[in-house]
Amino acid sequence: MSDPTDPTPDPDYGASFADVYDDWYADVTDAAATADHVARLVEAAGGGRVLELGVGSGRLALAMADRGLRVAGIDVSPSMLDLLRAKPGAARVDVHEGDMAEPDGVVDGPFAVVLVAFNTFFNLADERRQRRCLEGVARLLVPGGSLLVEAVVPGDPPPTVTRDLSPSRVTLDRVVLTATEHDPATQTVTGQHVDMGVDGSVRLRPWRIRYATPDQLDAMAAAAGLHLLDRTAGWDGEPFDDDSAVHVSRYGPRRAVPSPA
Repeated sequence: MSDPTDPTPDPDYGASFADVYDDWYADVTDAAATADHVARLVEAAGGGRVLELGVGSGRLALAMADRGLRVAGIDVSPSMLDLLRAKPGAARVDVHEGDMAEPDGVVDGPFAVVLVAFNTFFNLADERRQRRCLEGVARLLVPGGSLLVEAVVPGDPPPTVTRDLSPSRVTLDRVVLTATEHDPATQTVTGQHVDMGVDGSVRLRPWRIRYATPDQLDAMAAAAGLHLLDRTAGWDGEPFDDDSAVHVSRYGPRRAVPSPA
């Protein structure tokens, strides 16, 4: 069973995934819809800058910059930031290498919108670091600003630790197996993508997440001085209900900003 006091650092996802990230995760999060949503919130807040936590290779940040937004990004991985910097238009994004668990120690505010997209928040793989992140965001937001968190809605946890091994990608020259261990007591999933090539190469790509339910996110946000403003099932404002698999939750520090039309 995983130990919540284990000092082992989170896996270096950048070093493990930079060479495949844009290929494997190209369809994660609708970049255009996300950028449009953020642009409306910036306008509703009267203007200001946008901060993306876990900016990675910059797919969302560049889409937001395309809309004329002033965008900053934080990522702990130099490998991922190298991908961003190599892309056309990357100079429009104010890039900062650092830990998104302490965003106010990496970049100076204020910001109208802080964005942490699909499950990236869960890459902070223990509750203490997640709480620190939310506290830092609360200090960076303008009074009428918004924190946007996009994440999956966890299913019912298993009664005990479970392990699984399944194929996730199969081509004529490559097989990727995904091995996971799910510890419901700590709400963590530790995984390895075992990437095997026809040439006999084998590469391990480790990852770990600490998931939280929407209610748990709301409680952590409240403890950090943030409160839930609205929640949808997607970037186009789809209604959120008990059957929703994904949520986009918007939090504010003190004064609510009306949702954009």
